[in-house]
Amino acid sequence: MAEFANMPPRIQKIVRAQLCEDEHVHLCVLGRSNLLRPDFVFITTRRVLVLDERYIGSLAVSYANVRCNVLFTEMRDVKLIRHFKHRLLYQAKLEISVVRNVHWIDNISFRSAQAVYAYIAKQFAK
Repeated sequence: MAEFANMPPRIQKIVRAQLCEDEHVHLCVLGRSNLLRPDFVFITTRRVLVLDERYIGSLAVSYANVRCNVLFTEMRDVKLIRHFKHRLLYQAKLEISVVRNVHWIDNISFRSAQAVYAYIAKQFAK
């Protein structure tokens, strides 16, 4: 698990812009979409927010991309998936189902994925 204060400043700024006034970040997790370019996963009191950094042309110019911004009320199902490669590397994949779409958060450490899954399941129970 990561801490919000240790995230890159650009990512922190975008997360703050996406949040409502009474919303707080509970969990921060790093997933790996590409080598050396992590997915920044934020679990708040209301939503799951996934950001990544993309590069334009060269490594000098980059921007942050919002890959997933799903409210808990929009979610239909959440699954914790472990394929063979995930078991070898002690990782997992989260599958978040919404109406007409599925979001995957891949290559998260297994312990972090379990914490995220438990938190989202607890939100479903409310």
